[in-house]
Amino acid sequence: MSLNRIGQRCVSEPEPELGLGVVVSLEYGRIGVSFPAAGEQRLYAQGTTVLSRVQFREGQKVATRAGQVFEVESVEETDGLLTYVGGGQRVPEDEVSDVAGATGPLDRLMSGQSDDAEVFALRHRALQAKAKFLASPVRGFLGGRLDLIPHQYYILQEVTARQIPRVLLADEVGLGKTIEACLILQRLLTVGKVKRALILVPESLTHQWFVELLRRFNLWFTIFDEARCIDEEGADPEANPFQSNQLALCAVEFPAHNEKRREQIIAAGWDMVVVDEAHHLGWSTAAEEVSAEYRLVESLAKKSRGLLLLTATPTQLGLEGHFARLRLLDPNRYSDIDDFRDESEGFGEVAEIAEKIVEQRLLTAADHKKLVNIFNRDPEGLESRLDALEAGKPGAREGLLRTLLDQHGTGRVVFRNTRAAMKGFPQRQYCPVPLKTENAALLTRVARELEAEETGHESEIRHNFRDDPRIDWLADFLKAEPSRKVLLICRTRRKVVAIDAALREKMSAKVGVFHEGLELVQRDRNAAWFAEEDGAQLLICSEIGSEGRNFQFAHHLVLFDLPLNPGLVEQRIGRLDRIGQTETIRIHVPFIAGSADAFVADWYERGLDAFSQPMHGGNEFAQAFRERVLAMALRVGAGGKKAPAAKEITALITETATFREALLEKMHRGRDRLLELNSFDPQVAHKVIGQVREVDADLTLRRILTDLFDHFGVRVKEHEEGDVFLDADHAFVEGFPSIPRDGMLATYDRARAIAREDIRFLSPDHPLTTDTLDLLINSPTGTTSFGLVEADSPNILVEAIFVLETVADSRWHVEQFLPPQPVRVVVDLRGGNLTSKWDAQTVADLIKTVPIQPFLERPEFNPALLKNLIDGATSEAEKAVATVKQRAEKTAQTELGADLQRLSDLRKLNDHVRPEEIKLAQTQLKKTCAAIREARLRLDSIRLIVAGFEM
Repeated sequence: MSLNRIGQRCVSEPEPELGLGVVVSLEYGRIGVSFPAAGEQRLYAQGTTVLSRVQFREGQKVATRAGQVFEVESVEETDGLLTYVGGGQRVPEDEVSDVAGATGPLDRLMSGQSDDAEVFALRHRALQAKAKFLASPVRGFLGGRLDLIPHQYYILQEVTARQIPRVLLADEVGLGKTIEACLILQRLLTVGKVKRALILVPESLTHQWFVELLRRFNLWFTIFDEARCIDEEGADPEANPFQSNQLALCAVEFPAHNEKRREQIIAAGWDMVVVDEAHHLGWSTAAEEVSAEYRLVESLAKKSRGLLLLTATPTQLGLEGHFARLRLLDPNRYSDIDDFRDESEGFGEVAEIAEKIVEQRLLTAADHKKLVNIFNRDPEGLESRLDALEAGKPGAREGLLRTLLDQHGTGRVVFRNTRAAMKGFPQRQYCPVPLKTENAALLTRVARELEAEETGHESEIRHNFRDDPRIDWLADFLKAEPSRKVLLICRTRRKVVAIDAALREKMSAKVGVFHEGLELVQRDRNAAWFAEEDGAQLLICSEIGSEGRNFQFAHHLVLFDLPLNPGLVEQRIGRLDRIGQTETIRIHVPFIAGSADAFVADWYERGLDAFSQPMHGGNEFAQAFRERVLAMALRVGAGGKKAPAAKEITALITETATFREALLEKMHRGRDRLLELNSFDPQVAHKVIGQVREVDADLTLRRILTDLFDHFGVRVKEHEEGDVFLDADHAFVEGFPSIPRDGMLATYDRARAIAREDIRFLSPDHPLTTDTLDLLINSPTGTTSFGLVEADSPNILVEAIFVLETVADSRWHVEQFLPPQPVRVVVDLRGGNLTSKWDAQTVADLIKTVPIQPFLERPEFNPALLKNLIDGATSEAEKAVATVKQRAEKTAQTELGADLQRLSDLRKLNDHVRPEEIKLAQTQLKKTCAAIREARLRLDSIRLIVAGFEM
């Protein structure tokens, strides 16, 4: 039926969310349509295919604008306008409810609304793609813009498999605790185990965490401070501001020292709490010495199911501090510090024996005796394992080690990987650059700069490097090899600007700057320019360049100054010294001979050995030596009579070196090989990474998104490197989700995304994927279609797409066993199941889309005929899904049952398996199997196929 009368009802196929439209004007070759439900007015060309005439049929239920619902008994047409008769009333079509459009597939089809075959097929493919992504075992593992580093993905797999993730992430500096925490969060949020998450960090790290979450993981956390809370309370003073957002990031000091905010943040309720730098949470057996930050986290930990604590120093520097963190994770298990001390003494014996097993050394009689004490809960099991080991049976050594891991004290709640146990780190090469000067004033200026920066008065310094020999050296260094990438880090933004200005007077080079004075987007662009092969040769960074950024593609680091905080210097070097670095790192330290900086460089090199290998215990060095090093450096810079004697300098450096050796020995003694083994299983990690790589290489995502973008009118511009620029400015959907107004540059390639941080990484976990799929699936578009096929004998077929759906709490993650799965069935008038004969590709090759209205008006067709066909399709679909449900339930019982059994067995040996975990595992098994058994079919879309008829 054509649209040629004012008052006729219609629907916009690209924008069904507008509701039912009514024709309000017909002039100048255009149709004016009003959509009262959406408050919109649109003009269309007459004859447009985007508008479909709406006509309800006998048997359908219709609502009036007054809200009355009736069943259509007959339809009358007068001069192109329809009147619906039923329930004792006559309702002209322009009085039908504006939101009562035919949205169900059967209603849409009977109302004469049908889509092209390509749209119907696209919807089916979208349903299949969504089911595939939801069922992936690595769903939630895919979206991080980062290298696939095995120990990080092992921890991700191990922690997120638990119903109650409460662990301490304690990897050494540079191994990626922040990355691990973000990976864990992303997985739990993606699969629905966590909905509300709170991250507490030291105030200085708030911005770094925000950027890391957004840039690498597409997780937008709201930063809460006092100003934010006041804004939230503006609309409703009684509201809890922390309940306004599901994902919150907050400096721990803020609510800890504000009673009102403390109460609010605790009352807000969180599924997961993450605490960075957890070793700063002060605790003591003396109640009055417990810090406000610790009390805050303790209160949150009691109410939250999940808890992640991050620290690089779990045990080496204080047993009491370690106990304090463990009691946050499990206060019932860790209730007495004296008991923990006694227990800890036994950990050492376990670790010693584990090291012998790992190194395949013989176990002595004394070792056997220790093992008997360790395995006091399972002496028979120990005896059989020792016999197997002595007999040299395959797997005996691994079995004994596995049992030790199961029983080991904190092994299940603490994850600690060390560089000593890892491979893939680069070598470091120290490249000192001593420079001479005849300018005594320059020595004074260098000393004054150091003093100001170390005492918090750097704003009083005016930097001028025009005649500084360090700038001359830097210019020559860049000219000598223009292809080398050089990262320069200094203390402040003002120093960055001054160095940049001075360097530009010496030479013309591609130089980028990176400091806190730039907008976040500009920082990203400058970092991306530095990453490009033909981009910036030098990037000059303030201290924020040493926070969280990955510049491992560069191999030259210039430390223009050296802060008296060894941890900060190690953090700077860590921007290049990372797993995956392909070359030796050259650490260039330019300093003026005889200056304060020259002494500091000497102290770092000879006292700390800071440039040849990673430093540990940076804060301990700062606490023990910072004031004395600063004082001596200033005396060196002053020269003359104030200058210290050589033996005085040597004595301080020797004392530092001795302190360092003692600290390293203390850390080595505290090294727990068993804990390290429990923190990384290469076999498990490589399996997980293999699954991620398999998804990365799968073209399903790119193909379905490309077709969906084309359907919605999103322009896609392909780049030579494989990048795509997405422009939704002219899309049929206003405000296309997850694509900014100015467009988006994206890639499907992980390596490309890592190298170019200004390019979005598209994966099945990216919000754009979910949003685009749902934009089609959650609309009526593609739910109906009609077409003709040539055939020797006449027939009518229905191609029905059902979706098998479960209803369950998202935390049970039922989708891993049974995602919303499309089920396709084709039946004909004779009741035959023709699904295998008329597969999707065959139909696509043969079908011809034509208007459905002429067929609906044929006397031999009636709604009962279509209903019978759909009933037949439903019956066939029910038969098909019975096997699917049985298979899914069997898989769930096998996998979840094995997990439950392992937890139950482990509980007998290790108190770290909490009773709540076993109870939740039992509940998950029960709820998952019930949800699978109760899964129901929902009719999603229908295609009516007429074979052998003339239209």
